[in-house]
Amino acid sequence: MFDFLLTQNSTPIIGWCASILGKVMQALYALFCMIGVENIGLCIIIFTMLIKLVLFPMALKQQKFSKLSTLMNPELQAIQKKYQGKRDNASMMKMQEETQAVYEKYGTSPTGSCLQMLIQMPILFSLYYIISNIPAYVPQVQEYYTPVSEVICDDYEYFGYFDKIVTEDKELKYDYVSNVVKDFEKTDGKNKKVIDVLARYSNKQWSDLEKSYNNMEKLVDELKSYSDSDWEKIAKKYKGDEKEKFNDFVEVIKDDEQSAELLKSYSDSIESIDSAKNKIMKIYAFGPINLTQSPMSTMGWAILIPLLSFLTQWYSTRLSFKNSEMPQDNPMASSMKMMTTIMPLFSLFIALSVPAGLGLYWAISGLFQIIQQLALNNYFKKVDVNDIIAKNVEKANKKKAKQGYVAKQVINAANTNTKSIYNNVKVNGNKESVNKKCKIKSGSMAEKANMVKAFDERNK
Repeated sequence: MFDFLLTQNSTPIIGWCASILGKVMQALYALFCMIGVENIGLCIIIFTMLIKLVLFPMALKQQKFSKLSTLMNPELQAIQKKYQGKRDNASMMKMQEETQAVYEKYGTSPTGSCLQMLIQMPILFSLYYIISNIPAYVPQVQEYYTPVSEVICDDYEYFGYFDKIVTEDKELKYDYVSNVVKDFEKTDGKNKKVIDVLARYSNKQWSDLEKSYNNMEKLVDELKSYSDSDWEKIAKKYKGDEKEKFNDFVEVIKDDEQSAELLKSYSDSIESIDSAKNKIMKIYAFGPINLTQSPMSTMGWAILIPLLSFLTQWYSTRLSFKNSEMPQDNPMASSMKMMTTIMPLFSLFIALSVPAGLGLYWAISGLFQIIQQLALNNYFKKVDVNDIIAKNVEKANKKKAKQGYVAKQVINAANTNTKSIYNNVKVNGNKESVNKKCKIKSGSMAEKANMVKAFDERNK
């Protein structure tokens, strides 16, 4: 029997993020359902906007670091040039000190932008799993797939037998039955689930599933003409219990009453499939675009999504590069220019091959990124970089002061603990008595410390 629980990402960090953000998507869908609007595309747009708002403080910090980098890089490069070719310990230590001094001057650190990226990466990866498998994180959507998954699980074993027959007999033109079996052949394990496959079903796959049920009566009629020798030939493909199950299937096909009952169940299944498909197509409809389909497979209106994704990503990276104001002779400048081309092209390629819903997320994300970048660029035009440096230095100094205070507390606590030992033990220079009362192991560092302390006390 198949497992109806959908596969969610279980990676320690990414899985946790996906679970939390999945709750947000679930809440959005429930909210729109309350006002009578069930549409995944609309949920993705609002979901993207919320994620961008949450990540905005990190984007602001990254932009500040980028702004300071344009000032720091010439100084850092000068230090690197000064110690170029010097690999002795003294030179390396000196270079490290001077480099650290530059970062302290601007109130930042070498990991100024890395930390924000490290925080964002699990979020971005988790978004991929949510958008690409909405039913796994939104129970309301999963309910639409459940009737179809139940039908497939009930009929899969017999469909496997039909597949064997169709594959053996080339005169039977029912390739769509074999296609359905292949779609779900890996779902009877722990890693794949029926609804996971259905959630990525293309129009052709839905068509094959519907054809399989609609033409089942015709297929059964053709199989009734099979002779016992024909059945025996196919039965040789099975062994043990599987052969017994296949022979039971043959008896169902041969018996008019049992085959009629089987076809009646298939007729009921057709209604369940059609009803579920219509609901699924409706909630995944974004104008003329079906968000479950990849633009490359349809090549219709859906092609607009990867194009929009490319344009928004391209323009947002150009805006980001413009804000950095990096000198053209800086080695990083050429790398950043390359990124303005590579990343949008990568976005275009991926958005063409994945379901349009995921491409819509990237396109809308790029659009919000443009708005965010324009706002940040306008903000930094009005802000004096010296004010940013002053605030950074002040913040760094407060952090150092706090760290110094904590370190002082630790030292004081250690001294207090040491004094309490000697206040409770009468120090008379006798090593055995001190160690006995303090329960100190002979030969340990604590014993030697006590001996030094005792010597100091006697010579005061």
